[in-house]
Amino acid sequence: MNIKATLFSIVTCTSITLAADFEYLGTKQPYNFEKSIVTPTPVGYKPIFINYLGRHGSRHLSSPKYDISVFELLSIAEKDGEITAEGLNLKKKVAKIIEIEKGNYGLLTQVGATEQKEIAKRFYENNKEIFGKDIIASSTYVERAQQSRDAFLEELSKYTPSTNFKISTNTKKDNILRFYDLSPEYEEFVDNGDWRKDVEKYSKTKDFNNEVLSKLFSKKFIEKIEKGEFKLKDAKGKTVLKNPTDAVRNIYDLYIIQSNIGVDLGIGNLFSKEQLKWYEEVDNLYDFYEKGPGKTGNDIATTIALPLLKDFIKTSDEALLNKNISANLRFAHAETMIPFITLLEINGMAVKQDKIEDVYKTWLGREVSGMSTNVQWLFYSNDKSNVIVKMLHNEKEVNLPINSSMKPYYKWDDVKSFYETKLK
Repeated sequence: MNIKATLFSIVTCTSITLAADFEYLGTKQPYNFEKSIVTPTPVGYKPIFINYLGRHGSRHLSSPKYDISVFELLSIAEKDGEITAEGLNLKKKVAKIIEIEKGNYGLLTQVGATEQKEIAKRFYENNKEIFGKDIIASSTYVERAQQSRDAFLEELSKYTPSTNFKISTNTKKDNILRFYDLSPEYEEFVDNGDWRKDVEKYSKTKDFNNEVLSKLFSKKFIEKIEKGEFKLKDAKGKTVLKNPTDAVRNIYDLYIIQSNIGVDLGIGNLFSKEQLKWYEEVDNLYDFYEKGPGKTGNDIATTIALPLLKDFIKTSDEALLNKNISANLRFAHAETMIPFITLLEINGMAVKQDKIEDVYKTWLGREVSGMSTNVQWLFYSNDKSNVIVKMLHNEKEVNLPINSSMKPYYKWDDVKSFYETKLK
């Protein structure tokens, strides 16, 4: 497999001009590496294997949706003479996004490729001793996950022979990395779970619609939006803009995507910080209750990830036994990462919350699973064949709810026993 040839398809039409002040992006937050303290490895132990799960990197819009709906709304207003100067300015910005996205929907951006390469470089530099054996690298069938895998491996190939790479792409029926697609019970929970009405009710406790839309449209045109006169669809024919809330939310989503495609068109200027924070909080609630710890008694969003946890334990044991693998790499999605991180109970990220207003205080999707988020299980052994493990979340050491006299290092037998209890 020619990794460089595969990666060449990643869009290069935009320059990376990320603004430092992009904020309140939720799980669309581009990867932000921060150096942290590394606890010395216990005396006598050497690294031997790493089990890895990563989210794809920063991406383009998944499909023609928010961009074309907002552009269509602005075009109607312009035709009717009901658009402001700022509205015309936004129309030009959205046209630029549509131009960038053409032919690139759903794909990794250059920002995302760079994220993966930089993680891979540190992955090697911090663990040089493990390399020289096979590297297993799999991804979901979705192209941006494959591109993330290939960007990671392209960088890794600079330091270790690519002949050791065993590369694969999972099928659509993927109970390891896309378990959320295969559970009718979970789909019912997502669509009709008791959490949904509570979140929708809470999301209406603040209303910034008129404050934002009045910058773009005449009062008369806003009234038309309020009356539901527009039913604007995405490329698949689904209605995505039918009321003021949809209109503003779609503009917010265009604000977010700027950080992923590497341009700052100034769409964030339409919002105050308070407003951006509110829209992130609402998104945060959906992620928390749909994919994360959720409410007391709502466990399916987490338990659907048990096959992945089982696979981590199985592949870890096999690597430790056979001593023929340096690393097992997997590339997937936020819907994979969040349930898995919750299952692992790292750094208190599994705490449930029944009070909707308190979720944003204790659980932030941008920190739990932003773009290129990763979880690493680092294994070490000594000359007595004792095995310990340390876990990293976004390359930072984490604490587990497991007893250990050498935290953040834990005996593998203790970690395995803790997680196997969940599998019963």
